[in-house]
Amino acid sequence: LIDGAIEGLIQLDERKLTVGTTAKLTADINARDVVVYGYVKGNVHATGKIEIKKGGSVNGNLTTAQILIEDGADFRGSIEIDRGAEKVSSRAAAAGSR
Repeated sequence: LIDGAIEGLIQLDERKLTVGTTAKLTADINARDVVVYGYVKGNVHATGKIEIKKGGSVNGNLTTAQILIEDGADFRGSIEIDRGAEKVSSRAAAAGSR
């Protein structure tokens, strides 16, 4: 959970990032899942799901397997649906559980 100001790159690999309501990020984000309640300026790449909640704002390009943008959310950019990352991620998880 981030509830502050950050500039740069946020690299969380296979973890979930929640951008809190008071957060102001100027950063590119790489994570498994990203949930945005605050403000993000930068590109977001998630192998799982990106959610932009009511009151949340993203100004940048999204690459993800699943997307949810609620009514009242603000989004400017492009969306690329990449289900290949999700399949690779779930195969790696299955292989790791053996």
